[in-house]
Amino acid sequence: MENKTSKAQLKAVSNWNAKNPLNVTYNQKKRAARSFVLIDLKGNTKGAKAINENRIQYIKDLKDLHSDIEQRLKDLQQ
Repeated sequence: MENKTSKAQLKAVSNWNAKNPLNVTYNQKKRAARSFVLIDLKGNTKGAKAINENRIQYIKDLKDLHSDIEQRLKDLQQ
């Protein structure tokens, strides 16, 4: 399968990433968090399999994340 992204576009993305490392880091962290929360548990991926094997822990972790997010929002709004 050939890459459909042009070399110019790949270079532009690479240049933007190099000039905006904090944005890159922020977006990576945000994607990782969303991926953990929104993973398709019916999928045949390592992540889905790991979560389904540890469903009780996953539920606890989601509740902990929810609590952490609520606290962070309170802190930021003060």
